[in-house]
Amino acid sequence: MTLAPVRYPRDQKPDGAADLKFLDGGRIAVLTVRQFAGGVAGRFFDEAFEQIQRQMSQSLIIDVRNNSGGADELGKKLLSFLVDQPFRYYDDLVLNAREFSFGRYVEGGGGVIPASMVERGADGKFHNIQHPNWGIQQPSQPYFAGKVLALMNGGSFSTTCEFLSNLHSRKRATFIGEEAAGGYYGNTSGRVPTVILPNSKVSVRVPLQSYYLAVKGGDPRRSILPDVEVKSSLQDLLEGRDPVMRKALGLARAGRQ
Repeated sequence: MTLAPVRYPRDQKPDGAADLKFLDGGRIAVLTVRQFAGGVAGRFFDEAFEQIQRQMSQSLIIDVRNNSGGADELGKKLLSFLVDQPFRYYDDLVLNAREFSFGRYVEGGGGVIPASMVERGADGKFHNIQHPNWGIQQPSQPYFAGKVLALMNGGSFSTTCEFLSNLHSRKRATFIGEEAAGGYYGNTSGRVPTVILPNSKVSVRVPLQSYYLAVKGGDPRRSILPDVEVKSSLQDLLEGRDPVMRKALGLARAGRQ
C-alpha cells in the first residue's frame, strides 16, 4: 500500500515517531505517537498491540499531544485495533476539480489531479475513491477491549484529529487534557500544492481536498473536547511535571483490585 502524502510533518527522526512502554507490571500500556509517519509506517502498531496482548494490559493510554499529523491511513490503522466491527473512517473525500486556474503558478508543477485517483459524482464534484481509507474498513487483530485514555492538546491536529474524532464518536475512550486543534467533522488538506504568486513571489499552500469524517455527536464549531480538562502550567513545564499524564494514570488505576 502506498502511503498518502504526509500532511504538515514535523522535523524529527523517523524512529522517534512513536514508542510503547508498560507500567504496573504491564497492566498499563502507554503508547506515545508523536507523528503518524516514520517508524509508525511499518509494523509498529501491529507489534505494539501484540505486546499489549502478551502483557495482558488492562488500560491503554494513547498520548497524541503535540502530534501535528501525518499519513492519513496510519490514523485509521491505530483506530482499527480499538474497534471490533467493520467501520467507515471517512464519509467522503471531495475535490471541486482536477485542474485549477492557479496551476501554472504551482511550484514544480503537480497542480493536476490524476484521473485514475477520482470519480466524478452526480454532484459534479470529484471523489477520491482510491484513498486507502475510502469505503468499509476492517478491524485489526489483536483487538484491545480494555480501558482507553486519550491525551490531547492544542498541538493535536490533522490526521491526529481524524483519529480522535473517530475514537470519540464511537465512545471508545476517555479524553484528557485540552481541546484538540482540528475540526471534529473534517478538514481541507490532502494534496496541498505550493502556489508562488507571480508578482510578490509569496508562497501560499492551497489544500485541494475536503475530508468528511464518518462521525457524529460532536460540535461542528469545535474540535474534540476533553472529558477531563487538565492544563499544564508554565511551572509544570519548568519543573518537568506532567499533570495530564498523572491524571491519566490515576484514572487507569482507579477501581483496580
